Amino acid sequence: MSDGDNNLAAYAANAALRCAKKGAPYFTRFLSEGEQAEIKRVGVPSGVFFRYFAGEQNTEPQRRVLGIFPSRFADIEEERLDGMFPIKALTFVFRKQDAPNHRSVLGTLTSLGIDRDTIGDIYIGSGAVIVYIYDTVYEYVAESVLKIGGVGVEVIKGIAAEIPKRQFKEMKLSVSSLRLDTFVSHTVSVGRTAAVERYIKAQKVAVNSAVCTDTSKLLSEGDTVSVRGVGKFLFYRIDGEGRKGNIHITVKKYI
Repeated sequence: MSDGDNNLAAYAANAALRCAKKGAPYFTRFLSEGEQAEIKRVGVPSGVFFRYFAGEQNTEPQRRVLGIFPSRFADIEEERLDGMFPIKALTFVFRKQDAPNHRSVLGTLTSLGIDRDTIGDIYIGSGAVIVYIYDTVYEYVAESVLKIGGVGVEVIKGIAAEIPKRQFKEMKLSVSSLRLDTFVSHTVSVGRTAAVERYIKAQKVAVNSAVCTDTSKLLSEGDTVSVRGVGKFLFYRIDGEGRKGNIHITVKKYI
């Protein structure tokens, strides 16, 4: 799947048809959550089935590869199907007192000249970074990375550290309603008008990975809201109602 694909859903549908015709699996590049939501709206043609995978032991994936399999593969166990995906992991080990961030890791990898679409999820823990990447660039990256953000690293092929859980910054908010425009206004710290004009109407807001321009959409516990250029937020829970009728909520921002 190339960067020039203007219609991701149509491309996936065409790839599925080719897969059914040739009787061989097809694998996309790494897809963002928004792209996964777009593909979800495409009906699965007869003769094939879809399966996502983000890499071994990756239990909280955001970027995943879509595998399209001919129906004759349906009886193959899931573990074997996952093993067909062109995804491998690298572990970069560093001193625990050093702390490269997500941006420096991604910047180091893309500075090698590889496409962003060949890089999957990045997990940063104490003393180690685990990165999932496409097998076409695996050896090149393993041999090329000596430092990340000025920090010297040792490269180990595979998963050589415990994968850390996603980290969040907890936010306690008091909102007048659970409408999308109100939620964005409070999480981004701008006025409601700015939230609408600058983000929602500009198609920079996605609810559960799908772009949403409905300012009055009511959110529910468990919904995720992504604001391009700002971050991703989880509507964690409703904590109760204040004296003036405001709703107290807990929001977790992905960090």
